[in-house]
Amino acid sequence: MVKMISVIIPVRKFSESLPVLDCLKKMDYLQDKIEIIVAEGNFPSLQRNKAARVACGDILYFLNFDSCPGSNLFNKVVEIFNRSEDIAGVGGPDLTPKNNTYLQQTFGLVLSSYFAHWKMRARYSCLGKERVSNERELILSNLAIRKDVFLQFKGFDERFYPNEENEFINRIVKTGLKFIYSPDAKIYRDRRKTAAAFMKQFYQYGRGRMRQVSIEGLSKNFLFLLPVFFLFYLTTFAFVKGIWVRLVPLFIYLFIGIIDSIYLSFLNKRVLVFSLPLLYFLMHLSYALGMVSEFIRLLIRSRPDKKDGIAVKVRKIKSLEDNFAAIS
Repeated sequence: MVKMISVIIPVRKFSESLPVLDCLKKMDYLQDKIEIIVAEGNFPSLQRNKAARVACGDILYFLNFDSCPGSNLFNKVVEIFNRSEDIAGVGGPDLTPKNNTYLQQTFGLVLSSYFAHWKMRARYSCLGKERVSNERELILSNLAIRKDVFLQFKGFDERFYPNEENEFINRIVKTGLKFIYSPDAKIYRDRRKTAAAFMKQFYQYGRGRMRQVSIEGLSKNFLFLLPVFFLFYLTTFAFVKGIWVRLVPLFIYLFIGIIDSIYLSFLNKRVLVFSLPLLYFLMHLSYALGMVSEFIRLLIRSRPDKKDGIAVKVRKIKSLEDNFAAIS
């Protein structure tokens, strides 16, 4: 059964020349069954919620302004939704385009590394077979959710950005509904262009995860504290007595990182053994610093604040041949 899809795209500044719009024109799906909603503002979880409330589709498809979906994406996702009413959402990987620079391609390999990113690597590589999944493998730049489920559970928690989808998925799976990860439901997005931007990305991810810890508790998020423990080890390195006690954890970390980078070097036919271990270190350190900084902020403010009163302007079109109309 063909379903109406509402594509929701949060942006800071509206433009009719967003990269995602060009890709949507090439979709192998009935154009009159695609509605596009662009929400302009500066807090994406709030923007997505407001757009969802005016959406007409059976499925809300969340993409970013620079997401480029594969032409068969909507057909694949709808086919999965049609299998069962127990399926609340479907997502897939966010892949690195082939035309990205060498450095961007390297960032993409870091994101798909088991050592650097564990189960989250499925967000950035076509990993395994289609399966019931969770927040550790799904990403909001490529995620479809049934509209009735989204509205029933009041959408994303507006105290979150990033990590709003992580908390939402955890909240929904408690009810027995399922999220499906499909390696064939893929999109392409440019990776960060500089090391500083890459570090900032993971600093923000760390902040989002600590907010999630403050709401959900440690039991579901304890593993994400490992980079914080590593940061604590590094900051106390000079004060630990005994050379081997100091160095053994660092040697283990470097050894595993080098082995992983050798494996990826062979897999991708590139010499990565000198760059990947450094990028792994910067990624984990940035994530830990983000968690620590958010923890300090939460100590001062107690809990994240819900984002009320932020201006959001929503525009929508029912066909890519039409012009966008502002509706709020």
